[in-house]
Amino acid sequence: MSFATDNDLVTLVPDIYDHNVDYWGDEIARAEEDIIRKIRTEWYNKRYSRYNWDQAELVESQWTQATLYRALGYYILPRLTQWRTEGDSFQQQMEFYQARFADEMNDQFGIGIQYDYNGDSVIDETENYPNTQTRLWR
Repeated sequence: MSFATDNDLVTLVPDIYDHNVDYWGDEIARAEEDIIRKIRTEWYNKRYSRYNWDQAELVESQWTQATLYRALGYYILPRLTQWRTEGDSFQQQMEFYQARFADEMNDQFGIGIQYDYNGDSVIDETENYPNTQTRLWR
């Protein structure tokens, strides 16, 4: 299971391999782990028993953009920045992708997480779970 690949990354940022780095797969994998942890803690564990979790039941394509944004904003671009130069374009891009990641996660949680709970490999309307707030906070 993989939410995003190197090809997805190159599609989003065509010049990502122009910085003397040959492989970003580890960063993409770390971003995917972050997203899976977020889905479990903010949605699945609150809705179901945490012992029945199977990440293979998630629809991978739903999380591709979020994985790319997370990888770029938190793992890839921090490796490329110099950290001591004001106006460094990599730092500006980090902020951009971090904001896109937050927006994408909010959108996906809002429209509903597609999770094949019954394991039949078909996602129907009953397996699209919006993360709704039912408690009124004052």
